[in-house]
Amino acid sequence: MALLDLWKSDRQQILQKRLQQLISFAGEGRLLDGNDTSLELRALLRAIPSELLAQWVDEILTEPFDDSGFALQDIVNEIGSRLAFTVEPGVYRGKRDGANYDGFWQSPEGSALVVESKTTTAYQINLTKIADYRKHAPKPNGVGNEDLAVLLVVGRDSTDAMESQIRGSRHAWSVRLIGIEALLRLVKLKETLNDSAVERQIRNILFPQEFTRLDRIVDLVFETTEDVQEEIGEAELVVEGGITKKKPAGFHMAILPLLERYVGHPLVKRARVIWASPEGDKLLSCQVASERHEGPGDALYWFGLKRKTAEILAETRDSLSAFGLGSSDNVVVIPFDLLQSYSGGFFTSPDESGKILHWHIRFIRNGTKFLLLTNRDRERLDVTKFLLQSKQK
Repeated sequence: MALLDLWKSDRQQILQKRLQQLISFAGEGRLLDGNDTSLELRALLRAIPSELLAQWVDEILTEPFDDSGFALQDIVNEIGSRLAFTVEPGVYRGKRDGANYDGFWQSPEGSALVVESKTTTAYQINLTKIADYRKHAPKPNGVGNEDLAVLLVVGRDSTDAMESQIRGSRHAWSVRLIGIEALLRLVKLKETLNDSAVERQIRNILFPQEFTRLDRIVDLVFETTEDVQEEIGEAELVVEGGITKKKPAGFHMAILPLLERYVGHPLVKRARVIWASPEGDKLLSCQVASERHEGPGDALYWFGLKRKTAEILAETRDSLSAFGLGSSDNVVVIPFDLLQSYSGGFFTSPDESGKILHWHIRFIRNGTKFLLLTNRDRERLDVTKFLLQSKQK
């Protein structure tokens, strides 16, 4: 059984094995350019959560094995994909005068990186040789070799000598260095945010820049903090020991396996509340809320659909919005275009500029029925047919 099929059918089989074991089970049992093992591993990497990518990086750096450097190369390229680069994998084993880079990453903005990954910096690295890989790389928008930047991704070893080597070379303005764990932190940061502008700045960090003026760094810190503050603002209010606190409902993990069975493919986190198919062509938002009672009668569930989330979902056809109503037993999955058609009747909260910050999405439970409040709460749309459990029977 292919690794991706095993992940879909019984992911514990994947989680309980080390990366080295999984590679030995796949295809021919070792990583070769273009072979089944390589294809299976890359397909699996596209489907797993970023936490598992980090775990496998730790295995590679702590206990290297045959082909572990090639596995790291594939993981690094998957990280590039999750940062919204279009990634062209390189080769495992270089050839004379060939395109021997580990990966070629093109950003949505048109810039590009030639990427080289190293598990260790214990050996001298020929910067000129790596810089020359640009001669064989694609040339987006007709740019020349010198306009392509080089990104070196390294393990945990000290990089002092390599940093000095880069600064003292003629490639100082075209080569940048980053640790694999810092690269993983950028992915985790992207997954907690919901702003394409901040995501663009995260990508820009990886390109050579002149930092005499620090505005770009300040912008990234400010916009990241602002986005996190919005997340805190959307958390629900709960009372514990007589003290009112903000606390998320937090049962996403119980819902996601159900959603994966419903949509028929793995879901990979792309932003704070957005998950995608491994290929990135299907999007689904997932939000959860605890049940509230504002007096006798119907139970109430409140969500804030951010404008940025709506813009992302609207860019992809057939996007879905999932809402966990009180528990993983009650999940409605609504086509986003249907939800959007009622957005004019939802209450809203403005941002500082007066634009819509988020729409208030409110459901109530009346007996066994779940109803979406529309037209400023004056109308109730029965969404019981969208209950996930009824779809799976």
